Amino acid sequence: MRKKMLFATLALIAFFSIGFSVNTYASTADQTYTSEIEIMPLWTNIMNINVHLSFNSGRGSLGGQVIANAGTSHVLVTATLDRVNANGSTTHIATWSNMRAEGVHWIWERTHYVARGHDYRLTLTVTAVRNGVSETVSVSRTTRAD
Repeated sequence: MRKKMLFATLALIAFFSIGFSVNTYASTADQTYTSEIEIMPLWTNIMNINVHLSFNSGRGSLGGQVIANAGTSHVLVTATLDRVNANGSTTHIATWSNMRAEGVHWIWERTHYVARGHDYRLTLTVTAVRNGVSETVSVSRTTRAD
């Protein structure tokens, strides 16, 4: 009788440990989430890059800001605006090259008109020179022009 009871207990333990799945759910009622939080990579010369792209009736507001680390001698930026086609390819719209700022801070704003109903991508390619070492980083933002 004891062997049967031990066997049955072990069988139940084996059954529940193998075939039993657990689903857990957490309440998010007390938690606050912000869509503005971005995880930024750790760069050597560059502290932060912000890309701004918005549209209103085909009028595009383009902008960017770069903050480099202390000791940066200059920042060189190229901005590229591309239309993202439905098949994933891109069509080049405009480029603003060799925008340079001495020191650690660069800021830029531009207005550009586009066709409505398409997605557009603004890419900033930033080169920051600090202590004779250059670092090049590209950051982009895609937005729909409605």
